[in-house]
Amino acid sequence: MTQETGDEAPSASVGVHVLRVGIHWGLCDPAGIVYFPRYFELFHQAMETWFSERLGLAYEALIVGRKIGFPAVHTEADFRRPTRFGETVAVELRVRDTGRSSIAFDYVVRDHEPSGGVRATGHTVCVVMDLDPDSPTFRRALPMPDDLRARIEAFRSQD
Repeated sequence: MTQETGDEAPSASVGVHVLRVGIHWGLCDPAGIVYFPRYFELFHQAMETWFSERLGLAYEALIVGRKIGFPAVHTEADFRRPTRFGETVAVELRVRDTGRSSIAFDYVVRDHEPSGGVRATGHTVCVVMDLDPDSPTFRRALPMPDDLRARIEAFRSQD
């Protein structure tokens, strides 16, 4: 896994998923800067797209079809520079760790320009949850499915 050093340009590394996001008014407060809770929405959006774009597993198919979810049980963020209405940022996702039934993600939100200045950093831990109402383990943590773990490990090893 690559080590985060601060202000590099958005990574094209294969162990990093990058989601480019145009900042629209709905993400902003009245001052025209991204309202801090919206960064957590950006983190989640990066995670959802990571499943389909990098793991080849449609997020909807996991939630609706396989009835497994990935709720956050811990999340945090640090904010370095404001992000304004009309700008475009790159949200980088890296997998920090996988547990028996959890995935830990690291996020870096950067300028999309080549300078790549860091706007915010974050960390989220998600659990694999049973969403099948007919299951005795409904809404409880599940061991990570083997096929999902294999895809995540393949993604992580591609640094």
